[in-house]
Amino acid sequence: MVQPLSGQAIYVVLLRELKRYWRAKARIISSIAQSFFFLAIFGSGLGRFIGDFGGINYLSYLAPGIIGMGLLFGSMFSGVSVIFDRQFGFMKEMLVAPVSRTSIILGKILGGAVTASIQGIILMTVAGLMGAFTPTLALVAGALTAVGVMLLITAGFVGLGVAIGSTLNDFHAFQLLTTFVMWPLFMLSGVFFPIDVVPFPLQVAMLLDPMFYGVELLRWCLLGTGTPLLGPLGWLISLGVLAGFNALMVGLGTYLFSRAQV
Repeated sequence: MVQPLSGQAIYVVLLRELKRYWRAKARIISSIAQSFFFLAIFGSGLGRFIGDFGGINYLSYLAPGIIGMGLLFGSMFSGVSVIFDRQFGFMKEMLVAPVSRTSIILGKILGGAVTASIQGIILMTVAGLMGAFTPTLALVAGALTAVGVMLLITAGFVGLGVAIGSTLNDFHAFQLLTTFVMWPLFMLSGVFFPIDVVPFPLQVAMLLDPMFYGVELLRWCLLGTGTPLLGPLGWLISLGVLAGFNALMVGLGTYLFSRAQV
């Protein structure tokens, strides 16, 4: 018999993921520091030589992409908790509970999405303090909308991380595989350069990258503009692509977790 979803089980697993994140101070500091260095070195340093993109200074152009980097890396690495729980026996303790595996994995995905989004909020604040955004009322509304976009971005990539973690038993293999996946996603997301200035083959590769649409949505929220290639409704196209990617990855992560051997 198929067990129904348990809201209490989802909440308990979500709360556990939040507590684990809060206790890992080194993880929080290192992820924020890495993104800060990207902003400081590329945004403030190279920005003086690169100039503007479409009337936007390079630091402002770069900031949504660096926030996206923090979201991508934080959410993908959340999948490693599946391997840790399996190796230390905690996964068996969860699975003997009278709740469905779907409830457990949904709690993990939501927990990973929330913790990665917290990193994104901190990075957005740091970028604002560095002068990446012009303080206006529109920015306040855009920043609040960006929080929802962060949750949308992270949920799909946490699902992908969980899918990878459910098929592996070795932490080092997970780290190598996710790094192999993450860096192309990051580099092709339009963080450092706009899509309309690159050769056509690279444009195609960028349009196939789901992270590209996440960065576009963040730019619409925080800067009020996006790439001309997608047109004035680029934010709607990006939202549709991300929603489809989320549904696919959450479904894939749930399916592979349900079949994982403990």
